[in-house]
Amino acid sequence: MSAQYFAQLDDNNVVTHVAVVQREFLEANPQRYTGRWVETFFDTEGKTYAGIGFTYDEASQDFVVPVSPEIEEEV
Repeated sequence: MSAQYFAQLDDNNVVTHVAVVQREFLEANPQRYTGRWVETFFDTEGKTYAGIGFTYDEASQDFVVPVSPEIEEEV
């Protein structure tokens, strides 16, 4: 069996945790893996591997990297 990767989402579809776990184990242990979990892929072309703070986009079924505010340089 190969490893599977899942991202836990909060109510705003923001990733709060990423785990390496088999789908069957995740589904058999809802008390341990609470909330909503979505599979993420690090080796699939066209897909973004989830990271904490990323947002899950339902339409594309992919994760969006958070935009960090630009920092102005002091002169």
